[in-house]
Amino acid sequence: MTVKKIVKGKTLFFCEECSLAYLEKATAEKCQAWCSEHKSCNIEIIANAVDMDEI
Repeated sequence: MTVKKIVKGKTLFFCEECSLAYLEKATAEKCQAWCSEHKSCNIEIIANAVDMDEI
């Protein structure tokens, strides 16, 4: 399950496994599923992560 948080006025969805944030819930869910199953991150998924320094 992903976590929804509002950060500086933007709605973000966080992967509970790796704590990366995404603008789209579906992408965060894909990340969560991958991380849970493989105990690693998928570079194709995390390429869509939000750069928290840019918010």
